[in-house]
Amino acid sequence: MIQRKQTVFLFSTILFLILLFIFPSFSFKKDGEEIPLLIYGMGELQTNFLVLILLNVSSIVLLAVIIFLYKNRTKQIFLCRVSTFLIAGLIVAIFYFAENVKKNSEVAGFSMEMQPALVAPIAALLLVILANRAIRKDEELVRSADRLR
Repeated sequence: MIQRKQTVFLFSTILFLILLFIFPSFSFKKDGEEIPLLIYGMGELQTNFLVLILLNVSSIVLLAVIIFLYKNRTKQIFLCRVSTFLIAGLIVAIFYFAENVKKNSEVAGFSMEMQPALVAPIAALLLVILANRAIRKDEELVRSADRLR
């Protein structure tokens, strides 16, 4: 059933992860000049963020698959765990790439500032955990109903 609360959690997670493509997670500022750090690149600087893109897109696709596997709750639980690790890896990768860019000679002397969009992957991680918990509760409810029969 698509109208369950875990579906709302998973869909919200997808929206939060899509926000990473639109808004920067970090920005580098110096003397009025600002270079945003998006998940797919950094302004005019040519940097390779393929790992971030792959982690984000694979998380989004996996979450969409999880939503439509509502008849197989055990598979949903497993895929939610996988998605949790992907999103946690995305968070670590965002900070890793931000630190590597900070060491880049082209942004030397710039101050690195966190942007509000950095909350999106953290919120996505929390929502996936909540969805996993709700799916487990549904599975326990179905098992207890089967025991009564």
